Amino acid sequence: MHVAERIQHDTLILMISGRVTFYSRKVFQALVKTAKFSNAKHVMFNLEGVTFLDSTALGGLALAYLSLQESGIAMSLVSPTTHDVQHIMESSNFPNFIPTYPTEGHALEAHLAEPVS
Repeated sequence: MHVAERIQHDTLILMISGRVTFYSRKVFQALVKTAKFSNAKHVMFNLEGVTFLDSTALGGLALAYLSLQESGIAMSLVSPTTHDVQHIMESSNFPNFIPTYPTEGHALEAHLAEPVS
């Protein structure tokens, strides 16, 4: 798993690529910790470059979502481009749990349209 990050507006964009597995769990924990200490109001996990995702990685995304939500930080996902990864996320009902968008632009637009609380 590889991660590149950048900030756009008040969004921390995490570009995830490669295989995301059980062995990636510590990286997810570190990413969430980093996000909490940043000034980001929104964290976007861009999964376009993910080639494999196991059930532990799905759990890591779910825990990240809940942890960020507790801290008042919104989270969204950009759909993976690999059909197999899309299938596992859809069959796990992920798009109904975590806001999921086809592109970064759609995710940013949705976040910027949310009322500020």
